Amino acid sequence: MKKKDLVTILIVIFLAAGLTIGGTGEIKVSLKQEPLDVSDVKDIGGYVGQRVNANKEGYLKAFDIDLYTRMVEEKKHRDWWWIGEQPGKWLESAVLSSRESGDKLLEEKAKQILKRLEAAQEPSGYLGITDPALRTKEKPLRGMDPYELYFTVHGLITAYEELGDKEALQSACRLGDYFVEHIGPGKAEFWPSKLRPPENKNKPLDGQSEIAGHSVHYGWEGTLLIDPMLRLYEVSGDAKYLAWSKWVTENIDKWSGWDAFSKLDQVASGKMGINEVQPYVHSHTFQMNFLGFLRLYQITGDNSYFRKVKGAWDDVASRQIYITGGVSVGEHYERGYHRPLTGSVVETCATMSWMQLTQYLLELTDDVKYADAIERLLWNHVFASQTIDGDCYKYHTPPNGFKPEGYFHGPDCCTASGHRIVSMLPLFFYGQGKNTIYINQFVSSKASFKLENGNTVNIEQQTKYPEEETILLKVEPQKSAEFTINIRMPGWCDNPLVKINGAENMKVKSGAYAKINRVWNKGDVVTLGFPMKLSWVEHDHFEGANAPYALVRGPVVYSLDTVWWNNKVVPAPADVASEAGIVREETAKLRRVSWPKDALGPAYEATVQLISGQRVKAFMLPYTNVGRWYRQGEPKPDRNSRAFSYAIWLQDSNSPAFKTMAEAKQRQKELYKKAFDFVLIGDTASEQAHKFAGDKTIAGEYNGSNWRHASDGGWFEYELKVPSDKAVEILCTYWGNDAGGRKFKILVDGKVAAQQVLENNKPNEFFEQRYPVPIELTQGKEKVTIRFAAEPGNTAGGVFDAVVITVKEK
Repeated sequence: MKKKDLVTILIVIFLAAGLTIGGTGEIKVSLKQEPLDVSDVKDIGGYVGQRVNANKEGYLKAFDIDLYTRMVEEKKHRDWWWIGEQPGKWLESAVLSSRESGDKLLEEKAKQILKRLEAAQEPSGYLGITDPALRTKEKPLRGMDPYELYFTVHGLITAYEELGDKEALQSACRLGDYFVEHIGPGKAEFWPSKLRPPENKNKPLDGQSEIAGHSVHYGWEGTLLIDPMLRLYEVSGDAKYLAWSKWVTENIDKWSGWDAFSKLDQVASGKMGINEVQPYVHSHTFQMNFLGFLRLYQITGDNSYFRKVKGAWDDVASRQIYITGGVSVGEHYERGYHRPLTGSVVETCATMSWMQLTQYLLELTDDVKYADAIERLLWNHVFASQTIDGDCYKYHTPPNGFKPEGYFHGPDCCTASGHRIVSMLPLFFYGQGKNTIYINQFVSSKASFKLENGNTVNIEQQTKYPEEETILLKVEPQKSAEFTINIRMPGWCDNPLVKINGAENMKVKSGAYAKINRVWNKGDVVTLGFPMKLSWVEHDHFEGANAPYALVRGPVVYSLDTVWWNNKVVPAPADVASEAGIVREETAKLRRVSWPKDALGPAYEATVQLISGQRVKAFMLPYTNVGRWYRQGEPKPDRNSRAFSYAIWLQDSNSPAFKTMAEAKQRQKELYKKAFDFVLIGDTASEQAHKFAGDKTIAGEYNGSNWRHASDGGWFEYELKVPSDKAVEILCTYWGNDAGGRKFKILVDGKVAAQQVLENNKPNEFFEQRYPVPIELTQGKEKVTIRFAAEPGNTAGGVFDAVVITVKEK
């Protein structure tokens, strides 16, 4: 039974019982592809099936949902920090996962949690974790409540649609009523902080918003509620949710202080990048709002909403998307083509909302480019963020990095977003239109379609794609009938092949749907072939002298991962990205080797050259496998360690950049010998040990060395040891090609110790700069805080390698 049919039946029941939930909301723009119910997708196999099952068994069933449900029941939380999204995300994931898998134990647990949440709702309709004493007429929500309750509303509606629980919909409506009752004209609004006077309208804000989330998101963390509120309108038909969402959207310009909503038209016109609409654009928050704008477009037919979202998507996809399909630098969109290879990039929350947004655009447009984008994420970044056991997800998963560092944290927003998007994946495989079936993703599975004439069609995908190039689609209509099957021909494939019942290849075009309209009979088989070839892809728009290369096969991106290192003579490099280069001229000699059953293949043996000059053979596997953070049969490393390293992007061993990498490593060793104390830039463990803090700061990698900088008046700082009775110097390393606009102060315990201007100081080389520290700033102290603070409109750094305290040489 389709969701829309279930909604209609339940509304009849409500009316018969005297309930006032209302009719379904009017939709003016129909989806070209309707998603299947999750229960209509079964028997997911292969690698995706393993990962989906690991999510269910390793995370959802093991997660302490009782603890976070008690937080809703007790409502004692007073901290600004977010944690209250856990119940809503878990509920939605557990419902979807149990319905897809048929796991009755998980479904029963989801029903129990649902009943507890419904019972915990206040008479006012509030259903979060915030202490009632903290909520007032002026501040009806704690700062992070909107973000957290976004997922509560979605979870309740999904429970209503999938489980038929009418009380879940009533609970969602009461929570929606709470928002309408307390937030609106003459009531509380989504200001990111107190109303700013005109002279401060365009100045950045610090701190935390009292009702709209993090202040640097400028109100967008409150307005994201339009997405679940409009979904609530769609299932309940209550027009006040639509009116409220329109009012919210109309005020985004005012609340942001930057006319940010209107500026999206300039993005759509190609006159502005998405990162320019306001300072420090937050990717995940924007994407959650964009989902709401698409709902508004669907409901109202106003194309201006669609134009804004499509323009933003196109801008991000054209310059900010990674080769793996992931988005976000830190948690943001950045200038130009700035995509660091290391550090805090590709946030899991951003992966979730980007994938949802892309799927929604596919359903609205039928444009294959969106399905292609989802395919790249599916086979690369989605599961790279997931541990092999499915028990955690990374906050950020950079293309080049370390592990298990970063996998085990939380629970927090990203661990919960990880399990949510994996639970949603079956909804992205297929679609259905008028007398039309869509095959969007190639995953071993079975799907059931109900056509408008009542005919049921079952389709089974038999495939080991993308390990193998062939897919068999077995078509089983309940009765023979004419209908259309649209099959995506991937844009990356030059010569896709399509046969029906073994007949001659059809003429098809890559980057489009193969539209097969015919009378289908039981036993019909469509054979698909997508030839793949291995190739080294040069990084586009690389910010350096020599661009690195990535190994790609079809939609799959590979990495050199030391967890698979099997050379018993030469030990694995500590950091393959900066200590190993590929011997690209031997690409044709890459030898296919065996790989574990629980990993996605195929695996290849490549020749790599170490910075020592040695050439060795090393295994390369698809990047999606980096969640393997320990070796079978060996003791598991410390969960916060850098036991293994991996890299998608590798330097050509013949390039000048590879020589620079070797020189940088030697220079780094000498630098550390002089150090009284130092911090490894971009190394999470080292930075945390030195109490790293900052604002408007990001880290990255260049020429084998890590850097950190802070932009537009931002800063970053570390706590370092000092000798209490000797004069010291701060020693920093910079890259000589850094251009202007880099003026910053270096402060010691809040006192200015030096000023630095970087303007192409020493082209094409690293150079060291020493800053004497007045002894009165360190005398009698064991530690001091070193801060790098950018001048307004300028950048601090990049500071490379290490911030070092040295004993002054005499």
